[in-house]
Amino acid sequence: MSSEQRNHTAKEDLDDLFSADTGDQDIDKLVTKIVEFYDEFKTEKLDELSEIYHEDVTFADPIHQVESRAELKDYFKDIMTNVEQCHFAFTDQAYRNGKLFLAWQMRMQHPKLANGREIVMPGVSQFELSDNKIAAQRDHYDMGAMVYEHVPVIGYLVKKVKSRLSND
Repeated sequence: MSSEQRNHTAKEDLDDLFSADTGDQDIDKLVTKIVEFYDEFKTEKLDELSEIYHEDVTFADPIHQVESRAELKDYFKDIMTNVEQCHFAFTDQAYRNGKLFLAWQMRMQHPKLANGREIVMPGVSQFELSDNKIAAQRDHYDMGAMVYEHVPVIGYLVKKVKSRLSND
């Protein structure tokens, strides 16, 4: 997908998300910043974290947990090593009483996963907001679909187990 197509997609994502906006202009601005930051997720954009995340943010996903914006920046740098491209398309949102949920689809290419082909994976991010920034974030996604199924030997075994479970 070209960057022009990705930018067009981000604009469409924003239009779709805000067709039912939160009713809170500050929260809507934060969601816009989140969507734009993750539209083309890359290490060159990590200095923008201070615009979105509290200094003492807690971030957790199936791989790791961090307890500050500095640790989050280091974690993102680390996981993005060798990633050829990563794009998040946001599909739905819900907001109530300082809690925000964003559903997304991640498209990623890494030379060591899926023989360098693009991996597409759905997920949801759960945010706790304070002072119009992210104070806590928990990402939910299928770790097997992201990594394990795309590593040659492990992928074969995971697919075999899934196949046996679905046939029983």
